[in-house]
Amino acid sequence: MKYAFYKIITISSSERKLFFEALFVSLCVRIMLIMFPFKQYSHKLGEKGKVYKKENGIDLKLIANISLAIKRAVKYSLWRNKCLEQAITAKKMLKKRNVKTTIYFGVRKTENKLEAHAWLKTGDDFVVGEKNYETFTIVAFYT
Repeated sequence: MKYAFYKIITISSSERKLFFEALFVSLCVRIMLIMFPFKQYSHKLGEKGKVYKKENGIDLKLIANISLAIKRAVKYSLWRNKCLEQAITAKKMLKKRNVKTTIYFGVRKTENKLEAHAWLKTGDDFVVGEKNYETFTIVAFYT
């Protein structure tokens, strides 16, 4: 644990700021997911059924830094921080910076088990949740 704490201290101040923001936002998102049904907050995710098309001038470095901050926050969070929490956290962090995104929700059935997944994209670029996304059938998306 001492080494892990040291790793956070040694990153740049801008990366550390994004890390702590991601940690805080993911905690707020987790609390929201526990306390409220999806129907009550889905309208805050954006317009349903609309896909955002990529614009010129999007800062890909900012998107990569936010993605990295969320992945770091997952390692240090003491609460559940899976794909849904990560996608909503990334969407909120990018919305704060006026970057338009599309959040996707998908499902798949494997061995009599239904699995769900969420991922976030800005245009054609993934922010979080890119692993095995193609095996899921999209059931909803919000811009």
